Amino acid sequence: MISRVLKILCFVILCSGQDEFVSEITTQSLSTDMNITSEVFCILCECSEGLVNCTNRQIKEPFEKDDWEGLVSLKPTKIDLSHNQISTLTRIGKLPIQYLNISNCELIQIDQGAFSRLQDLVSLDLSRNKLATSSMVRGVFAGPMMTTDRQALTPGPFQKIKFLSLAYNDIHSLPQDLFIFMTFLTTLDLSGNPLAFIDQVTMAAITDLINLKELRLGSCELETLPEGMLRRQRKLHRLDLSDNRFTTVPAALNEAPKLIYLNFDKNPLPSIDKPTAISNLTNLQELQMCRLSKLQSIGAGGLGGLESLTSLRLCYNPRLTTLDPDFLAWTDEDEVEDWPELKELYLNNNNLTTIDSHFLDRWDQLTRVDFSNNPYVCDCNSQWMVDVLTPLVENIAVDGSTEHMICRKPQELRALSFTQLKNTSKTLTCPESENVMELPIPDMAILLGIMIGIFATFPIVLIVVLLWRNGYFQKCRRKSNEDSDNEETDAF
Repeated sequence: MISRVLKILCFVILCSGQDEFVSEITTQSLSTDMNITSEVFCILCECSEGLVNCTNRQIKEPFEKDDWEGLVSLKPTKIDLSHNQISTLTRIGKLPIQYLNISNCELIQIDQGAFSRLQDLVSLDLSRNKLATSSMVRGVFAGPMMTTDRQALTPGPFQKIKFLSLAYNDIHSLPQDLFIFMTFLTTLDLSGNPLAFIDQVTMAAITDLINLKELRLGSCELETLPEGMLRRQRKLHRLDLSDNRFTTVPAALNEAPKLIYLNFDKNPLPSIDKPTAISNLTNLQELQMCRLSKLQSIGAGGLGGLESLTSLRLCYNPRLTTLDPDFLAWTDEDEVEDWPELKELYLNNNNLTTIDSHFLDRWDQLTRVDFSNNPYVCDCNSQWMVDVLTPLVENIAVDGSTEHMICRKPQELRALSFTQLKNTSKTLTCPESENVMELPIPDMAILLGIMIGIFATFPIVLIVVLLWRNGYFQKCRRKSNEDSDNEETDAF
């Protein structure tokens, strides 16, 4: 559009000596093209009341100041520029934009103060671009200009901003004051950036967001969270740490006592043998720990203390073979054992051989469950699953998950579902050796004592029998009698 205007200007200069007719036509043509330039958005995009939709329009050139100002009369509150090839974002004109989407645009550079005239901005999506650390300078997110007490103009905070996504760019670090004008931000998405380690300046940038309620750090190659990382985020309710490199639960979670949602999926955590920082999240309502490729066991109290927990997703962990019966339990101040009142429990697609009845105190409070696709051993230890758990799952599950609760062992029950076992009133048995091992401790002690006594006395009895059969005792009696006769003879 700009090149066309320049051509018309050249034409006016060349024709300046012609008659008024030519001059009038040229002026009209120039005026028309200037109007087209100011309405470039609505030529390239779809414009409607309050909305400008430019998604996937093969736009490659950055919009200029006049292009933005051409939208003043439209008063757009939402502009979608996603899925284009806009490498540079220039300063946006003064518009009542609330929702701005510039994702998937191969964006490399953002001019300083690009958003400083958007006083009503609520949501800004810059995800899936090519923004690097060098693109993140303090002035990029400079806020609207405001007058100070000394009548000087200075950038102020975005009063209405709530959401910012920088996800899936190439950001390794953030400058300390990057979000100084976004203190009202409630959701920050940094997922998919190769942060690897959160350094001091990055931590300082995040800790400025004192009103933050949701922080997304999934797929950031993180191995740990630095101490103090969440200390100022007293309002933080939701935290996504999925798809990172955590081998232990980060202690920094102790700094977020108001968390109600934690996503810890896809981390190489090998085991949870004792209570961790997660156990201190007494307000936590939803916990996700799925696709933990190395997780093998969770010990007693490993996820205890979660007194507000209502939803637990512990699924798709291919090596998870051991869940202690008390892995969700804890002891309160009165030394009374307690469990969370779960509404949703997902233990599907693990490597569990049974679902222990002691996992929960109130199974009847569950409203959504999935225990499918585990290699169950259908012996006497699983009888309660047939009699109690299967009917419960059938009453609340809508996906027929009991049909996928299949016996792996013993061989005679292999491939049978728990529904089939229930429908045939099957009584499950254990091998005799297992029955002995499962005796109560006092009974086992008595049995062990008897066995020791038998083994200790058997050799003695055997020796006595052998001696008797060889006439040893008769020889001893004969010798004793001879000795008595000799004594009597000596007496006479």
